[in-house]
Amino acid sequence: MDSTSDPLVFFVNGKKVKIGEPDPETTLLQYLRRSLYLTGTKQACGQGACGACTVMVSYVNINTKAIRHITVNACLVPICYLHGMAVTTVEGIGSTRNGLHPIQKSLVEYHGLQCGFCTPGMVMTMYTLFRNNPEPTQDQMERVLEGNLCRCTGYRPIVEAFKSAKEKCPCGLGFCLETSDTTVQTESKKPNEGNVSTQDVIFPPELQLNPEYHNRMVKFRSAKYTWYRPITLVELLNLYNKFPDAQLTNKTAMGYGRRFTDWVGVDQIRNTARKIVKYKFMLCNYVYFPLKSYLSLMCGEVYLTGTKQACGQGACGACTVMVSYVNINTKAIRHITVNACLVPICYLHGMAVTTVEGIGSTRNGLHPVQKSLVESHGLQCGFCTPGMVMTMYTLFRNNPEPTQDQMERVLEGNLCRCTGYRPIVEAFKSAKEKCPCGLGFCLETSDTTVQTESKKTNEGNVSTQDVIFPPELQLNPEYHNRMVKFRSAKYTWYRPITLEELLNLYNKFPDAQLVSGCNTIGYLLRQGDFNSKVIICCTNIPELHGVQISSSEIRIGASVTMGELESDLTVFKSNKTAMAMVDVLRWVGVDQIRNTATLGGHVMSEIPNLDMKTFFLASGASLELQTMDGGVRMIPMDDEFIKNVQDGGFRDQILVSIRVPLMSEDEYILGIKQPKRRGFDYGIVTTGMYVQFEKGTNVVQNLRLAFGGTDNKPVLAKKSANLAIKRTWCEDTLETVTDCLVTELQSTAYANSSFRTTLACSFFLKFFMTIKAKLETGSSDNSTDFSTVPTSGVQVYDVPDEDGTHAVWKPIPNVTSEYITAGEAQFVDDIPNSTNELFAGVVTSAHAHAKILSVDVSAALAIDGVVDYIDHKDVPFHNKYGPLAPDDTLFCENEVMYNGQVIGAILAVSREVASRAVKLVKVTYEPLEAIISLEDAILKESFLGDPYRVASGSMEKAETEADFVVEGGCETGSQEHMYLEPQSTVVVPRKEQHEVDIVSSTQGVTQVQDEIAKFLGLESSRISVRVKRAGGGFGGKATNSIITAGIAAVGAWKTNQPVRCVFDREVDVRVTGKRHPVKALYQLYYKKDGQIVGVDVKFFFGAGYSTDLSPFIMQACMFLTQGCYDFTNMKAEGRLCRTNLPSNTAFRGFGSPQALFVVESMIQKVAFNLNIPVEQVRSKNILRQGAVTPFHMPINDDNLYRCWQECKSDSEYDKRIENIRKFNSANRWKKRGISVVPAMLPIGYPPLFLNQAGALVHVYKDGSVRLAHGGAELGQGLHTKMIQIAATVLEIPHEKIIIAETSTTTVPNTFETSGSTGTDLYAGAVLDACRKIKERLAPIKENDPEGGWHAWVMTAYFSRVSLSATGFFKLRTEGYNFQTHTGIHAHYFTYGSACTEVEIDVLTGEHQLVRTDIVLDVGKSINPAIDVGQIEGGFIQGSGMMTYEEVNIDKDGKIAETGPLDYKIPGIRNIPKVMNVKLLKDSEGPKTCYSAKGIGEPPLLLAISVFYAIKEAVLAARTEENLTNDCFFNSPATVEKIRMACQDKITQKTK
Repeated sequence: MDSTSDPLVFFVNGKKVKIGEPDPETTLLQYLRRSLYLTGTKQACGQGACGACTVMVSYVNINTKAIRHITVNACLVPICYLHGMAVTTVEGIGSTRNGLHPIQKSLVEYHGLQCGFCTPGMVMTMYTLFRNNPEPTQDQMERVLEGNLCRCTGYRPIVEAFKSAKEKCPCGLGFCLETSDTTVQTESKKPNEGNVSTQDVIFPPELQLNPEYHNRMVKFRSAKYTWYRPITLVELLNLYNKFPDAQLTNKTAMGYGRRFTDWVGVDQIRNTARKIVKYKFMLCNYVYFPLKSYLSLMCGEVYLTGTKQACGQGACGACTVMVSYVNINTKAIRHITVNACLVPICYLHGMAVTTVEGIGSTRNGLHPVQKSLVESHGLQCGFCTPGMVMTMYTLFRNNPEPTQDQMERVLEGNLCRCTGYRPIVEAFKSAKEKCPCGLGFCLETSDTTVQTESKKTNEGNVSTQDVIFPPELQLNPEYHNRMVKFRSAKYTWYRPITLEELLNLYNKFPDAQLVSGCNTIGYLLRQGDFNSKVIICCTNIPELHGVQISSSEIRIGASVTMGELESDLTVFKSNKTAMAMVDVLRWVGVDQIRNTATLGGHVMSEIPNLDMKTFFLASGASLELQTMDGGVRMIPMDDEFIKNVQDGGFRDQILVSIRVPLMSEDEYILGIKQPKRRGFDYGIVTTGMYVQFEKGTNVVQNLRLAFGGTDNKPVLAKKSANLAIKRTWCEDTLETVTDCLVTELQSTAYANSSFRTTLACSFFLKFFMTIKAKLETGSSDNSTDFSTVPTSGVQVYDVPDEDGTHAVWKPIPNVTSEYITAGEAQFVDDIPNSTNELFAGVVTSAHAHAKILSVDVSAALAIDGVVDYIDHKDVPFHNKYGPLAPDDTLFCENEVMYNGQVIGAILAVSREVASRAVKLVKVTYEPLEAIISLEDAILKESFLGDPYRVASGSMEKAETEADFVVEGGCETGSQEHMYLEPQSTVVVPRKEQHEVDIVSSTQGVTQVQDEIAKFLGLESSRISVRVKRAGGGFGGKATNSIITAGIAAVGAWKTNQPVRCVFDREVDVRVTGKRHPVKALYQLYYKKDGQIVGVDVKFFFGAGYSTDLSPFIMQACMFLTQGCYDFTNMKAEGRLCRTNLPSNTAFRGFGSPQALFVVESMIQKVAFNLNIPVEQVRSKNILRQGAVTPFHMPINDDNLYRCWQECKSDSEYDKRIENIRKFNSANRWKKRGISVVPAMLPIGYPPLFLNQAGALVHVYKDGSVRLAHGGAELGQGLHTKMIQIAATVLEIPHEKIIIAETSTTTVPNTFETSGSTGTDLYAGAVLDACRKIKERLAPIKENDPEGGWHAWVMTAYFSRVSLSATGFFKLRTEGYNFQTHTGIHAHYFTYGSACTEVEIDVLTGEHQLVRTDIVLDVGKSINPAIDVGQIEGGFIQGSGMMTYEEVNIDKDGKIAETGPLDYKIPGIRNIPKVMNVKLLKDSEGPKTCYSAKGIGEPPLLLAISVFYAIKEAVLAARTEENLTNDCFFNSPATVEKIRMACQDKITQKTK
């Protein structure tokens, strides 16, 4: 039977609708409301008997060719009935935005409505009458209204309204619409001036002129029905003969299921009495979509949104799930972690998937892994948490007794931007004690499981079947033993089960893509960059699986995954070939990647720097290939192999296995890589090095050196290797080979080729030393390897509430942590799709600076599912915005100002369709000169605004007092926020009153509200913005969140449909601003004893293309020009440099980390020049009680000095200094350094108006409390602290209080949550509101002291005492004047100190944090566990800024990094091996709520100790080469900077 279907075409309100496969069961009403979101047409009865769903249908009479307008009941009309017709709904004739129709206006003026539900139907009934008869009699009016019921008005005012409308509604003459007097206005500008005309009332000419709509039979087919519309009696008879069971029925029977053959009825029924042919086919069609990732399936269709999409690159672990399958060879069940964002659903045939929802829930009981994370405070924002849970759950499924190292290893694939990882590890260590998975009692009932009344959802332990592998998959061979085929419109996916089937398919589809793993293909499919239409999956072919070890070789099937290979080889501990391979596999990717990455894909990849590939090249491995004719070839992995891979020479062959020869006693091999950071990262350079000696000697018989990452393809350095043949393994051979490598590895493929060559030569030196040690002592020389001790730490804090009656000051877990660990906590993109929701995909600039000559969107709009395109022309009012100056553009207009700037957005039915369409938008540019670097901006004097200057004391006095004057400078780089939840917004337009509902991942709901109001030309009261939680922010969701909100709002306003805008990670990185890079030039005046008496400094901030928050950030930086030191004479100037880059914005620390970095470089400079310990200079200059900063802030206590002294004491600084000297003298290629630095941060905003906050508290009759405040929960525990404060004031358990969300509808006029001020401000507001309620309850409590909370609340209710209160709080009474430099710029300082010890590998530049000790003054911590988490997380984020996190910009202004795949934030392996945190005891804090201090940002500043500890280690390395000059490299201290600063013979050769 023919399965094709004609497209259904009709018009709605003048717009063409085309449906590819219409469903006859869908009624017009359903389609209008669900698909087009035209909800003016109401569903009241569903029987065609009330008229609420009345619309006008217009069509060409097939006999007279005249156009006829009729009313119909949309609830009864199948959409298939409408082919070639035009539908007009109430939205199509007039609106408050563009002007009401006279009929609508008359109903308003004559009070012709009450509840209004029937009114749209009334309007359309009368409108249709006027279209057919501009001068109807009252009897005619009343007759047509017979089909419209009204339960409210009594009808008279309706008739009066239509009589009035008759006088001013000559429809069809072109002036039916008038501007509404109540059209929404802002300021003095109206959206429409004068009369407005519309084409909606005109019958579409296409329907009248195109005979195709009326003169041929059409057929519409769905899974269940086939609908025919014949046009001749002969066609009708033929169809009836062909389908004798077909139903001839009228249209209304289709919609309702009853026959109205003889009943005349009302106009809406009479107008549709007609026969059609329908035939029912009972078919079940299942269509598979290889394009979809498993993640998109779960989130979009199954709605298991616990699995998060953070990067889409398989590099963060937020989407980790457990996949279980039967090994086709061993028949054993295997449980693995995978990145759901990379797994096509077709890959999962015959497998079982377990998500975070499947292992435990707050209703049925949390799993011990989940519960331990709650109890150990192992989460903050929570976006990464479900992935963490599933990673550890899978480990426990495979190994109920893992070691801590095994726990840390599996977590290498899971990133966390908040916690610092330590509490996560502690949680899993705790879970280990109570999680014997597979034994049936993994689930325990949560103590805080949701309860109703006295009944618990679960009693006792809970068991689940989710953890059991489905027997069906194990017992039914159909899932594994036959070839399967999945087909979508774009791709066909085959999974053969024999090599013969594979060869047949490959012969049939020579352009097909062979896949065994799913990492690369999953990513390419998501990006729409996959060209082949046929995919052949080789996972179930036995010949391609298995690892066998014979007496001469190891055979590895091409489809063996990295994880399987490592597991299989680990048992052969005495086989040095296997163990050498395991050592390399250890650092290939992470578990989620290794579990689906195959050796075959790895070997045949064109990527030049793959670990195992260089290892195989060095080992002399060979490949077993199957040709298309069934023949077998064995080829060596050599130069020819490398060339053929690059040239695509193996397209007609299938890799079956890799054969690795076993080594004898005289053979050795070593694989090394050096990534940007240890953990999940590609190697900058990788190597495999093999040597064979003449038996029993140290004479080289054979040497193979393979390098990846030195050229655009792997390199076998044969020339260098040959020089070692017949030579002894000695220093001369080392020098000879190294000299030749320098020449042989020269390449222009990379800008940093000298560094890459340095690494390659350093690897050979490591290899040389390792083999030399084995030859001489029989053991490896591990002098250049870091120790692998597990992480540990101690947290010390005081709990001052001795009697335990207060909820404050206690380490209460995050109040939503259970929901987070269970995957139940809702983030923006977890919100279910609204009816008719569209997705906005952004079109961004490909130039840093250019004129836009044209934008061609025709190809994009032609894609099915694309609805519209929006750009600056669609912004109703202001396209510009900005917190300080309106110089940002939502959509760029005629000129692009940076690479990645938003030009427009595609609106489509799904994000997949939008993503494909965006790539088809063609933008033509005229390039203009661009300023990319900070240096270029300074040179060309490209500045924003005037210089900002401050001065204190006298520089003349400093010059007089100083013994020395020295000049210097330093730079800090930019930093990407890398919050795990990308910028996300959902906008739902409310037609009534032109309200707009916005859910945004933002730090500032009011800021979003203000800017959206300006974009749309609405009053702020019509814009509702809310955020339940944000998956990290760090300043990046202050102004940046306006972008997605603005795009979605403009799209929603234009289409009147909900719009979702969620940035892909690459788009997020390219579009949004970052931390400001800073260049500082200074002049220091100091004495012989190290006292600094004067500082003259100039700061240059890279602002990007617009103002954003840059002036505030520069000023905040300059408030700390003195750092933590008493510089009595100071002069500072700051300039904002305008570049063609994204506008840099707020970032945790707000300019302060850059300031302290510069100040510490000054301290270092003085210490180096005087040749005294840097700690001595710090001690000489540190601020003490009684001092006054250059900005007139008095130092009222000695807490800074206390932190400094206690940190030195706790860390045993003096003792470790001596130990480090001994270590460095004993180790040539490893060096250690230590640094102890103080830090201080002013808390409070300089402008006084920003220091205000509001709160709202509701107490309900049952005693439960709902709290709202204006701060956003970003993971910093703000909501938890507010609940603790409310519980303390109200004297109730904190479990009785909830915070739903932050919203402009509950607390208006807020400021962004930032600057470590959230607790100070909102605590005061919550305190105020709760005290009001407590005061109201006080008389009731006094009269009934034994009654209890619930009784007091009920008494208050019956006594008509208000149980709702608002709270308001304002901090400080004096602000700061930036013009006169007078006033108070902060409320107080938060102080701290950190001592960090690092170890560097001199040969590679890699470093390890050995130990960090932190002492921080947080006053009396409201929640010490949360504050410790903030300290650890902030410090680790700061250490990333100081080391790994480098933002690279190419010559075209494009940011090179696209996400965590190539932008490396610290992972589990990059935290201090020992991290101790202490909260300063007995701190005499300022007068704040419960004596707490701001904590979010100060810890990040302490990570400066990491950089300066690295510098100390580098200086120690340089002394080995007698280099005594100062060596200052800029932040971040990357492996390249560290290695090249540690100068030696190799760096001299590679220059």
